[in-house]
Amino acid sequence: MTILLNACETLYLPLAQPNRMFPWEVFHGKNRMGAFATQEECFRHALRLANSLGSRGGSAVRLKIEDEQGGWTTVDGYVPEPAVREAAPVRRALQRE
Repeated sequence: MTILLNACETLYLPLAQPNRMFPWEVFHGKNRMGAFATQEECFRHALRLANSLGSRGGSAVRLKIEDEQGGWTTVDGYVPEPAVREAAPVRRALQRE
């Protein structure tokens, strides 16, 4: 998987598929990342996956969740910490004095 700098990854959580043993699913693009018996298990897995993808790639991850009317709600699954630049040249100059 290629992760672009400052890009936003998306995980999709479609409405449960009836008549399946594991009706709740998580997708990353076209790839099914898991199937679960309950919506709670599905959400928990999606949040863990968002944290893993986001912390490894340094980008935000959003969750798109399908509702009963077929619409999609988007929520933040992972928001990276703002980058803190170290003042190494200034610190080195101060150490020399």
